[in-house]
Amino acid sequence: MATIPASRSILSRLPPMRDRQVDVLVIGAGAAGLTAALAAAARGAWVLVLARGSLPESNSAWAQGGIAAALDPADSPGIHVADTLIAGAGLCDPAAVAVLANEAPALMRELASLGVPFERDADQFALGLEGGHSRRRIVHVGDATGRAVTQVLIERVRATPLIAIREQAQAVELLTAGERVVGALVRMVDGTWWRVLAKATVLASGGAGALYGLTSNQPTALGEGIALAYRAGAEVADMEFVQFHPTVYRTRAGHGFLITEAARGEGGLLFTPGGRRFMPDYDPRAELAPRDVVTRGIVAAMQAEGCDHVLLDLTHLPAHLIEHHFPTICTHLRADGIDPTRTPIPVTPAAHYLMGGVRTDLSGATSLPGLFAAGEVACTGVHGANRLASNSLLECLVFGRRAGEAAAALRDQEVPLPDPLPPAPISAPPDANWRTILADIMRAAGPIRHGDTLSAALIRLATWPVSADPDEADHLTAVNAALTAQLIVAAALLRTESRGGHFRQDYPHSEESWRKHIVLCRQAEPWVVPTIAPVAEREKVGERR
Repeated sequence: MATIPASRSILSRLPPMRDRQVDVLVIGAGAAGLTAALAAAARGAWVLVLARGSLPESNSAWAQGGIAAALDPADSPGIHVADTLIAGAGLCDPAAVAVLANEAPALMRELASLGVPFERDADQFALGLEGGHSRRRIVHVGDATGRAVTQVLIERVRATPLIAIREQAQAVELLTAGERVVGALVRMVDGTWWRVLAKATVLASGGAGALYGLTSNQPTALGEGIALAYRAGAEVADMEFVQFHPTVYRTRAGHGFLITEAARGEGGLLFTPGGRRFMPDYDPRAELAPRDVVTRGIVAAMQAEGCDHVLLDLTHLPAHLIEHHFPTICTHLRADGIDPTRTPIPVTPAAHYLMGGVRTDLSGATSLPGLFAAGEVACTGVHGANRLASNSLLECLVFGRRAGEAAAALRDQEVPLPDPLPPAPISAPPDANWRTILADIMRAAGPIRHGDTLSAALIRLATWPVSADPDEADHLTAVNAALTAQLIVAAALLRTESRGGHFRQDYPHSEESWRKHIVLCRQAEPWVVPTIAPVAEREKVGERR
């Protein structure tokens, strides 16, 4: 397969710019970005954080279930590692998983000491159970853990003199000097442009669930950071592995609202609209199977009964338990006319998490000097082919800190002037309904895939505009979103097997020869590698067998 076409720039013309210079530029203000900023500032770096929207808005803030950490005496980081490796379907990097699990317990205690009000059982953390975990290890703040954690991080960032924040700021292009990243072009909400020069840049811009239309993510989660990195020449990996959360409620307004994994962990059961409980017939772990298994079980049940949803039933549980554990869910559902203590919740799988992203090592370093990545935009190898529930916020915190520390270590370096950014060839603006069009195309890369539909989707994406008017923020977003969509579809077409979050009807089984990672890079043929950490050895996809 040929490379995914990507001009070095998407700007049809260069706008007037104001220059700014910092030690560390952080693109993204969720848990990973805020943690990276705090870690860099703690080491004396001047930091600028760019928030795509207003500061409280991020996928991290929407995270409900909690954070996985081996805190129970009957648990251990080693057991946490084992559960993560099983969920990852043979593609996790054991070194990255070990870092994640071993740093988790102390990190949870640190967050609690900073004021995150994790639920307690006497003087111990109250630990929940979620699918794929063999022990209770989910620390949580009701069903709004992400918001509680990000609020504490935001307070600390605002109180740190070395950190500046710019909200409503869209990073449009990474700046490079040779092969080194030296900052970014940024479009501010008032239409002005900044050229931010930085000794180190940390991408923490989140995932790409909103490419699919119905999603548990923020509507801005369109994978723009991945597009920026790819266009600059960074390697991206595992883009075919998209996790679809099995239980998302479609609101009356048509938006996705996640019903946390913990609802099934506490005893929630899945039924078809006709009243048949189907998961025990699909997998012996039933509702507590890993997310990809539950998602495919739901899809199979919907296809068998010709319906567009199934029912998540909590009504057999004590009402006070539902109210206590899921107050946010109860409030949102009741506002939509559903009382989950009395009525089963209609749910359907929806795009939730991207396991792939910009390829990094254990310090968040990418294949481009000066560029680091953390959180969902990164591919550390922690999640493999399928993320274990409640490892996402944990990854943001663990590897956000590591990326911030590594970025701050470059603060004494000189920043070379960036290479001139050539204007992109002028192309027609995308259709005004580009989000709907893109969501329709991305159905080919949904929970169940086939080579024919993936090929057709890639052909449609190849006609997408490759440049945009810098005065049109929505056009810039559309071009970046479509590039990331191409990377997902291309990788899904290349992987001729089924594994984790990637299921091909035409290749329904896992193959040992595919226990490798697909790496994509601008102006290079795709290749596969045995480990996610950046390495020099390359094996072309077509020669791997």
